[in-house]
Amino acid sequence: MSSFAAYTDNTPPITTPGHLLANIPGLLGFYPAESVIFMAIDTTPRGPAMGPIARVDIADAQEVLPDIAAALAEEAREGIFAFLVSHRPLAELAEISCWLYNLDRVRDGIDIDAAWHVREIARGEHYAMLHGMVSTDGSGPMKKWVEGTVPALTDAPTMRSCVDHNVVPELSREDFFSTFARGNTHFDALEAEALGRQARDSATRLRARVAAEESTTRKELVDNFLDDVRWTLNKATTAEEAARNVELLQACALWMSTTWTRDLVVGECTDAGEAAASLLLATARTFDGEIRANALTLFALAQLKLDWEIHAGPALQTVAEEFPSHRLGSLLCQAYRYGLHEKMRDTIRSGAQEAYNTAVGRAGGAPATPVTSDVRSEPARRAAG
Repeated sequence: MSSFAAYTDNTPPITTPGHLLANIPGLLGFYPAESVIFMAIDTTPRGPAMGPIARVDIADAQEVLPDIAAALAEEAREGIFAFLVSHRPLAELAEISCWLYNLDRVRDGIDIDAAWHVREIARGEHYAMLHGMVSTDGSGPMKKWVEGTVPALTDAPTMRSCVDHNVVPELSREDFFSTFARGNTHFDALEAEALGRQARDSATRLRARVAAEESTTRKELVDNFLDDVRWTLNKATTAEEAARNVELLQACALWMSTTWTRDLVVGECTDAGEAAASLLLATARTFDGEIRANALTLFALAQLKLDWEIHAGPALQTVAEEFPSHRLGSLLCQAYRYGLHEKMRDTIRSGAQEAYNTAVGRAGGAPATPVTSDVRSEPARRAAG
């Protein structure tokens, strides 16, 4: 299994390998164990700094390298570092260490400029260089980076950012990704499935009703629908409270149940930030299939709007792993890995406007195509109620 995190403008410049290690849990959202960490080193006005990082299980590193090499190399203007995080003795890590040393940019897509071993990322843990630009007599540009200890993690800028957002890195990747696991204790699977069917039926009828009207009435219906979306988002609080509220869940399920409704509400959900993120996360935990995939995708976009990315990448990765045919989620996951966050936001804004123009039949977009003859639905809030 792998995890990917992209740097932000607030990512600090490099001082020591221990400093880099101390920032990793705050970037990933969890403390990696038995892992290889690949870290791109980028060029910034402040000097070399951390770029995107990728974490992979040691056993899977060689297999998944093609999936991460391009994204890392794109931002590795200064080079790429690697960290072996494992409690196993170095003798047992010889194979993976040699593999890292022999990586070739032409053959493998990346090469590693330096690599270190550390048992775990914790204050006072000793790290030692596996290979790097140091000669046999100890000289070279990295002679002061051969070994050292991990400093206090609480002083790492990425960890302070977590604290500012009331987030503490989880002890493991499994714990961290459990945030996105399906499961709502207030509704069993059959109840959630029934609510999902009702939501899809309502979305289908809404689209048919919009398509059947003249342009003026069509615009009024879509505007009323979006008014209801904003009204519902204003009622959303935490994900835990939303998980108990059938009205909120049914409304959000309607939005997420079809591509047509999702594209109409993506701008509203992205702009709503934290409130939308809470409701979308509760929806993703409650429902399965397209509703879940769309909810996780828009949850990630809402997180990016907040300039808080620690959950955005894992949410998109969950979509890519669970729903590989989900086109929007897969595309955004790739864009996230390349650090194209602003491009993602711009694309979503223009896409939302195009979806609106298409729905109301404005120039540049054709009217929605009827998909059913039943045109008796009401917009989101009334359908949810």
